[in-house]
Amino acid sequence: MSKNYRKALENLDLFLADTEGQTPEEVAKELKDQGVDVEKFLTNIKGVVRKGYQGQLKAAAAAERQSTVRYRRGRFGDLATKTKKELLSIIAEVQAGIFGTALGQAAVARFRNRDNTTLSEEDLRSWLEDLDASGPESKQ
Repeated sequence: MSKNYRKALENLDLFLADTEGQTPEEVAKELKDQGVDVEKFLTNIKGVVRKGYQGQLKAAAAAERQSTVRYRRGRFGDLATKTKKELLSIIAEVQAGIFGTALGQAAVARFRNRDNTTLSEEDLRSWLEDLDASGPESKQ
């Protein structure tokens, strides 16, 4: 941190400590009287806080995704990283009985009357996760 920022931070700290008992309007008037653009200052503060929250939320979401990926590796591999084409290929393999006849029959019943090309990747992942959880047979 440069000396200019440190000095500004010290001044802000001293100012805030000296405003005890004042209303927000009185504090804003005092700052305006000293030449501070209060609206710009508040906008900047809100932007910094918003970016901080967004950064924390992104980091938390990334950590949760990573945790989910770790725990969701089943007989079909890491579904979270597979493309739609790969997911459709896995569904075809399951229906063909490569992962066992019971699971194949369950998949045929589950995917009957569905147009797999219009489904989202998330739908396909969810269906495969359901099949993985429901099937007693495992090929790993």
